[in-house]
Amino acid sequence: MTTPTPGPTPTPGPTPSAGPTPTAGPESSAGPTSTAGDTAAADPSGGTGSSAVQSVSTAPTTTPPGPLGPDAVTALLAALAAEQAAVWAYGLVAAYARDQGDMIAQVRSGHLLRRDATTARLIQGGAAAPEPAAAYQVSVPVTDSASALALAQDIETDAAAAWRVVIGSTDDAELRGFALSGLSEAAVRLAMWKQTVGAQPSTVAFPGQ
Repeated sequence: MTTPTPGPTPTPGPTPSAGPTPTAGPESSAGPTSTAGDTAAADPSGGTGSSAVQSVSTAPTTTPPGPLGPDAVTALLAALAAEQAAVWAYGLVAAYARDQGDMIAQVRSGHLLRRDATTARLIQGGAAAPEPAAAYQVSVPVTDSASALALAQDIETDAAAAWRVVIGSTDDAELRGFALSGLSEAAVRLAMWKQTVGAQPSTVAFPGQ
């Protein structure tokens, strides 16, 4: 688990670039066409990471977001805190698990997207979204690659747990779908890290419980 700490701030790894913005080509009478570049920000590693992670690295919604109830605000704030902590903690993971650098960069990019989407959802719902803490206390003392990858698993377990609470906090279909995307992303990443370290089983029936 990652919790804010007032102690010295370890230097996180560099924030992955969202990549260049695709430029529009000449106008066509057939109208604009979509390009694969729209999803480039989800994969700063250049497409070398897990394809399963790529498929859940965005959080689209199908209906306009509505106001948030008190329970939903509380749960969504906790989910935001988990995503903020994940972004910071993956900087620490990257410093020790250098052989997994591309995968870590891709996963961290996904958490950045989810963090920003959660911030926007809170604001759209009429709630304030706090800034991330300067540093966080981690659940595992990180001293080598093995402990860094153990922390990566804890990060995703915490994120899954937070998004599961959001699902249970509301009957709003849009917000439940948003939270389900967050839970699914965390579950896929958790399974990915378990496979990386050879843990069995690599999947759990109810991520976040």
